[in-house]
Amino acid sequence: MRALVLAFLCLGSSYSCFGEDVKTVSYKMPTVGISVLVRNKAHTLPFFLSCIRNLNYPKNRIYLWIYSDFNEDKSIEILEKWVDKYASLYNGVYLTTNSSSGRLHRDEKSSIHWSSDHFKHVISLREKALNFARKMWADYLFMIDADVFLTNPSTLSELVSKDLPITAPMLVSDGLYSNFWCGMTDNYYYQRTDDYKPIQRMEKQGCYEVPMVHTAVLVQLRTRVSDQLTYNPNKIPNYDGPEDDIIAFAVNAKKNGITLHICNDDLYGFVPVPLEDNHDPKSDLEQLLNIKTEAIGRGSPLPLDPFLQDYVKYPELWKFGCNEIYMINLERRTERRELMELSFKELGMDVKHVKAVDGRQLDMNNLKELGVTLMPNYEDPYHKRPMKAGEIGCFLSHYYIWEEIAEKRHSIALVLEDDIHFVPYFRNRFLRLLREIEPLDWDLVATWKAHFPKRNLDAYSAAPLLVHPTHYTGQEGYISDTEDSDLVTEITFQHYKNEL
Repeated sequence: MRALVLAFLCLGSSYSCFGEDVKTVSYKMPTVGISVLVRNKAHTLPFFLSCIRNLNYPKNRIYLWIYSDFNEDKSIEILEKWVDKYASLYNGVYLTTNSSSGRLHRDEKSSIHWSSDHFKHVISLREKALNFARKMWADYLFMIDADVFLTNPSTLSELVSKDLPITAPMLVSDGLYSNFWCGMTDNYYYQRTDDYKPIQRMEKQGCYEVPMVHTAVLVQLRTRVSDQLTYNPNKIPNYDGPEDDIIAFAVNAKKNGITLHICNDDLYGFVPVPLEDNHDPKSDLEQLLNIKTEAIGRGSPLPLDPFLQDYVKYPELWKFGCNEIYMINLERRTERRELMELSFKELGMDVKHVKAVDGRQLDMNNLKELGVTLMPNYEDPYHKRPMKAGEIGCFLSHYYIWEEIAEKRHSIALVLEDDIHFVPYFRNRFLRLLREIEPLDWDLVATWKAHFPKRNLDAYSAAPLLVHPTHYTGQEGYISDTEDSDLVTEITFQHYKNEL
């Protein structure tokens, strides 16, 4: 009997007796279903799908559920081509397309009009995706829109690791819009609260409980209470809210004691501001451009799989009504130059690159040879200290550009440094600026904003801010008009002054 007991104990703890300890066992990652509804997203899909493929979550633990209909572009073609190439990487890919659905629901005015039939259709599809995930025994369902760009490859891994019932990565737009609400009225309308901006601007970071998340939402399906989740208002007892998928989902979650969280502890990705019902659907192209330049300005450009390159078109390069556009860049700052070149490509700007004078290579002998003398007691207006070598190099870089402007008799030139951040609708706003200042007597227009102490100044603005610096360095961007300009010094340009 004693021998039998010992044998039983050993067999019952076989990991300890014959194999590795159970504490050292490596577990597989939870299974995740990614659900995507696609309609007229041919312009975003190349970037969206590139972001999805770049996610570093194990692809054999992911299945994709994609549904596309009511299109009038190449959305289905792009999806089918991408699935044909990459489906084998995933645990499964379930693509449903409908080319015979027509372009509009019967009560729609346009493809972006959220009519009653449009809402009902989306609610039905989201409900199908949710039930499909349950039948697949997925641990999580990631419901994501086709115009979300997860530039952080670790997004899905990080969200899963938080082990929250419903969580969303905070997405950055080109304004205050994001994919969460901090407040909801009794009538289920959006309510702005004091908590919103600090979270949206990432002034405080973490995961915060909120009444609403949407657009990119990870739902944990391992809990029993998750079976009560639904997008269908008709399945919610005593629901008196609108026929809206995201509101119904959020309200029902709250009724069942399920919390929703928004996480902004990292830069996860970007989302364009949605168009209003009365907008032209083509405006979405400009919204996408805004997001591209926003992402570039934050050092996180949207990835693009070369396989989908043919579906992306860029504008022809031109000089935006200027004789020349200059971009100053230090040769050693290759990353800045590459990001700026991406912005110029997206905006269609024909730009001349100017090698900046490197302050690290300047000494007093260099300055004497160049005839540069510092003004006595001069202080930087921002830092209240003498100029540093880097700032002198910055000045000289601009100085040499002014020499070229005068020599080539450019009437209008735009000068940019390599750390600017283009604002939304830059192209339209810049051209409007040129039209507005055309009848004025002007020499120089700053298209950026620096931060100085309060001073008594008379200032006139010809147009809204066009660019802003990612950090304070100097003259980030301005337009110059050299016709009769006193800004060109007499000594340096005495040979050209009479002709300006």
